[in-house]
Amino acid sequence: MTVEIWEFMSYWIWLMRMAGFGLVAAAALGYTLRSQSDPTATTPAAAAVVTLDSEYPLSADAQRAADYQPASGTHAPLPSSRLDSLRGYDDYVEEYNSEASTANPSAGTAAATDDRSETAAATPQPSAPPPDYQATQPTPQPQPTFSFNQSIIRHQRLFDKPTSLGMLAIGAAEGNYRVFAEGSKLFVQQTPLYFGHTDPGNLSWGQRVTNYGPCSDQGRSGGNIALAEQICARRALERLPTNIADLYEAGIHPDYDLEALLNTTDLYNQASPIHSRRFPEALAIARRGGLQGLEAIAWARTASFYLNSRNELDLHTGRNHASGLLGICARERRPVTEWECVYGDQMRRTQEIAHVLDLYAQVYQTMQQE
Repeated sequence: MTVEIWEFMSYWIWLMRMAGFGLVAAAALGYTLRSQSDPTATTPAAAAVVTLDSEYPLSADAQRAADYQPASGTHAPLPSSRLDSLRGYDDYVEEYNSEASTANPSAGTAAATDDRSETAAATPQPSAPPPDYQATQPTPQPQPTFSFNQSIIRHQRLFDKPTSLGMLAIGAAEGNYRVFAEGSKLFVQQTPLYFGHTDPGNLSWGQRVTNYGPCSDQGRSGGNIALAEQICARRALERLPTNIADLYEAGIHPDYDLEALLNTTDLYNQASPIHSRRFPEALAIARRGGLQGLEAIAWARTASFYLNSRNELDLHTGRNHASGLLGICARERRPVTEWECVYGDQMRRTQEIAHVLDLYAQVYQTMQQE
């Protein structure tokens, strides 16, 4: 009888073991299938130390947008809503266009021709400047010299590696990088989004796209992370001459406003190319209107999405073309206006870029002192 009981118990122990093995195998198979269908299941690598480029003269020449002082304090600040932004907007546009028409930045003008079809129509000129326009202008100050070719050569360093400063800024704005500093070292960590995530903006028009790499590559790499990193760098470098020329033509010196250059590049990465073309113009208007630092950049990034039928910056009658962001706000039922929806995202990205730049400058300065 005892033998029979033991054999009976052994049989059940064997069954329980087999069941346990089956559960383990099923879990392993499920994880494998999930990893293949959902790239976000990939575990991010440990944080790596960022090697700073000592040849890139960050602290010596780069002027933060936060330090920018507007040319005139006679204008009221531009509020962060579309309707309020219309107040006095004509004056800002007239002032910008009047100054731009007299400037002749010959260097770089011909460089931004890779996609001029996006901006075939010229910016409308004002019928006449305000009567007191000349009286309110400050005494002209000497401008730093500018070499278009040298500016391109210098700023190429921003995007030559996946962990170069420009790539860190874009990756952080996309949510694909986590950048932090400890002591005299800068660290970067790839978030789970780096290894694949569904683009929420594309869902707004019914398109399902999986992003990879630091720049959220719209599936261009097919999941090859090394290729995604190469694509990100190549697109930023190919666009660099256009971004530098557009900034300079808007009266923003790209060598002395690194934050503006990084935001132009990030906006090109995020949205249709036309918006990064309109951003420098909008930033010049915002600063002339009294905004400074991050508020000026976030306002300009948001304004760049308001275009008329001729792809001109137009806050009066232009349509908000940020369809991806507007779709996200609609799906999440956010009680916000179109302007607030886009402005919230643009301010977030602006803050991420500023945070990366601050950390980089902090560690860079420490490195220079050692």
